[in-house]
Amino acid sequence: MLATRRIRRRTSSSLRALSAVACLTLSAVVFAGGPARSAGSLQDEVRGLVNSSKLGSARVGICLIDANSGQVLASYNASDAFTPASNMKLLTSGAAMMVLGSDFAFRTEFVTANDNLIIKGSGDPALGDPMVLRRGDDKLTVDDVLKTLAGAFPKAGVSTIHEVILDDRVFDREFVHPRWNPENLHLSYSAPVAGINFHSNVLSFFPRPNPAGPGASPVYSTQPTAPWLRVDASKARTVAKGSNSVWLARETSSSNDDVSFVMRGDVAVQAKVPADITLLNPPVFFGRVFATNLLAADVMVGGGGQVTMSSPPASVRFALPEERFDTATLPNQRTVAVVSTPIAEVLRRCNVDSENLYAEALFKRMGFEATKEPGSWTNGAAVLRMMLSRELGPQAAATTTVSDGSGLSPDNRVTPNTLARWLEVISKKPWADTYIESLATPGEGTLERRFRGVKLRNQVHAKSGYIKGVRCLSGYVTDSEHQDKLIFAVMVNGLPPAGSEIEHQEARKLHEEIVQLLDRAISRRTVSEPKVGG
Repeated sequence: MLATRRIRRRTSSSLRALSAVACLTLSAVVFAGGPARSAGSLQDEVRGLVNSSKLGSARVGICLIDANSGQVLASYNASDAFTPASNMKLLTSGAAMMVLGSDFAFRTEFVTANDNLIIKGSGDPALGDPMVLRRGDDKLTVDDVLKTLAGAFPKAGVSTIHEVILDDRVFDREFVHPRWNPENLHLSYSAPVAGINFHSNVLSFFPRPNPAGPGASPVYSTQPTAPWLRVDASKARTVAKGSNSVWLARETSSSNDDVSFVMRGDVAVQAKVPADITLLNPPVFFGRVFATNLLAADVMVGGGGQVTMSSPPASVRFALPEERFDTATLPNQRTVAVVSTPIAEVLRRCNVDSENLYAEALFKRMGFEATKEPGSWTNGAAVLRMMLSRELGPQAAATTTVSDGSGLSPDNRVTPNTLARWLEVISKKPWADTYIESLATPGEGTLERRFRGVKLRNQVHAKSGYIKGVRCLSGYVTDSEHQDKLIFAVMVNGLPPAGSEIEHQEARKLHEEIVQLLDRAISRRTVSEPKVGG
């Protein structure tokens, strides 16, 4: 029996998920156990902040809740439905913890049987993700990972692979949501979602000036390396000074592969940040790249061939709809390698970094887990609505429109009340700390430039949200010493298009003023608590 090689990432220890208890929406006029400061005055302060904001015709919705008591501290249009943008990830990631469990890990298995390699995907969004690799202990590159995985095969005595079979059937093959903006599908935040994901489902180009000098076509490298890529760099040029302005396109507008690309723009310096373009078919691209790495490791694939071939390996295919790979059908299976990603790592990329691919992978995986049918936007939405109904009641599910898991679709709708109560329910789960720590704090992730110049006395963990016309911020203000936790959901819709920045700045300012209001409120509660003993 050959040893299985495993590549794992660090994570905090997991907690066992318990059944949730539905919460009630409560109204209150005082902080429970707090000083003599009425919620009515907090309500007045919230209304004053909204009224003084220069938001034009934009709509505002706010709900503030005491997590410990469930008391509603202040609200403003809290029962109206708003487009949440990336605040949708709060619903998706919380539901994923409930459905999948805090011990869950995505697994990609590399299994040989009858001289074939079966790559069994689980929807892992982190496979080959450069950001996750940089956070690991070993600081691997994506090419390091490919080389290590491919190198496991000759060590396991595998010298020939007839076919590389991609078993991506954990998800459907609708890679792109129908309501995502078609003009942005080449951008990394619109990356497709598949049962086998790789390198965040983008191809990265690192251009650098041509030594021949200005006017010459730039030279470049790619991640991952793929010798069969065809890139026309003649439409780009090396320039003597300035900054890089490079973008990638497919060879023709009708091109439907991940092989031929065109580079355009100017290159003045060696790029440290890549120019990315999304992949059309992530599983097939990964299969081809991995087959190339197997060849480099002296494993014959299909009819063989050279590593420097000018066309991608042909012996790569999808698993057929009814094809079976269980041990009864293929009794001589050997697992050569496994890549595993804990859910805590996935939550962090989903929430701190607001990676849409991660949210959608959780979304579809919930659909698969509950139905045992390929995960899709349809069954993922059904599962999320089911969790809303179970945790908050049928009304919350009925007033929430679920289109996708990331918030990229403009069709999502949720009320500030539902969003705040959802965060309240999560705060009482045994895995609450893992969830809350997956949210950004000021100065990191999507909050990197938020709360600058603001002195906060308590911890803030929050999720921002932005799409056209929408600015949202929701999360927790926590006094961990006294176990106090206040929840906020601040949603602004109907902002003018980007370019008219005044209202957008005002929306961000309102977000931060509400958080500061709660930060002061917790601090006043702590100071006013009666002392016990002498």
